[in-house]
Amino acid sequence: HFFEHMMFRGTEKYPNYDAITSQIGASRNASTSLDWTQYYLVAASEYLEQIMDLESDRFQNLAYSEADFRTEAGAILGEYQQGAMAPGSVLDRNLRLTAYDNHTYRHSTIGFEEDVRNMPEGYEYSLSFFDRFYRPENVVLVIAGDFDFDEAERIIGEYYGDWEPGYVPPAIEYDEEQTEPREIDIEYPGGTLPVISVNYKGPAWSATDRLAVATEVLGAVAFGPNSELYKRLVIQEGRVQYLFGGFGLARDPALLTIQTMANTESDIEPLQAEIQATVEQFQNELVDPQLLADTKSNMKYGFLMGLETAQSVAFSLRQFIINTGGIDAVDQYYATLDAVTAEDIREAARSYLTDARRVTAVMTQAQED
Repeated sequence: HFFEHMMFRGTEKYPNYDAITSQIGASRNASTSLDWTQYYLVAASEYLEQIMDLESDRFQNLAYSEADFRTEAGAILGEYQQGAMAPGSVLDRNLRLTAYDNHTYRHSTIGFEEDVRNMPEGYEYSLSFFDRFYRPENVVLVIAGDFDFDEAERIIGEYYGDWEPGYVPPAIEYDEEQTEPREIDIEYPGGTLPVISVNYKGPAWSATDRLAVATEVLGAVAFGPNSELYKRLVIQEGRVQYLFGGFGLARDPALLTIQTMANTESDIEPLQAEIQATVEQFQNELVDPQLLADTKSNMKYGFLMGLETAQSVAFSLRQFIINTGGIDAVDQYYATLDAVTAEDIREAARSYLTDARRVTAVMTQAQED
């Protein structure tokens, strides 16, 4: 995340990145997730070669002073402090510390507060970081829009062809398999309704593993807006502010999240029992065939409906390309999705929604002394 900021500092060739992108009317930004940092521009296709020149230059020849680095470090600390005490941030931070022992998913994309505070002294380390990670073997270039394919290939070769390889993948320290449930109670020092977050250690993302794809479907049929639990708790009884099942998978095994906000603290335990009963239901019973068919259709056509602009096409392909190195995984994933059965959904619940894999976080408003 820190390097998102540094990458806009310019190079010797193009010291004012923002001025150039503004001049050509380009929309540009960047973001960081658990598995990638992305930089993107949206501009008229007539500027493709200029953009290639600009982007390849900063990815190979980024230049910034120690003073610039320290300035950006202060901005990052301010960004961290601005969001650190938001209820969602407090919950997420404590949940990650409880769920993970070693893996980098233990911290959010902005990092640990101690590291953020120490960054002003990390100028030399930042140069090393750029040298190690910003290498061609670790970069995916996605171009979507109205352009000539052969001409684009020529431009890529011209501007990126001399980029020297040298990426060495970091040694990721994986957690040992969790063998018993973990729990944390969080007192939030401000106003909030109770939040219940029930999480399970899930599988890694895969386009061809039917059980992994079935796990993503499971989150929707069991806890999504069309699920029986959602209809009862949110719509019919109005006992919670929201309910969602976030079962989207990551490059490495991450958390499958079931989260809700209760209206009263007295309903925390009953709601946890409702969630557990739903888990057991899907472990023992087959999902309704129509709900399964509708959910699979929604996932497939939701993806297709998200391909309406050049930017949305690039964003939609991002995970597939980063995880597999190509776009064949798109067809593979949706072929796997088509093949998912009710029995697969039940097996996913039995495999991943187990007590030993569970991590529960309950956040309530701190009581005044």
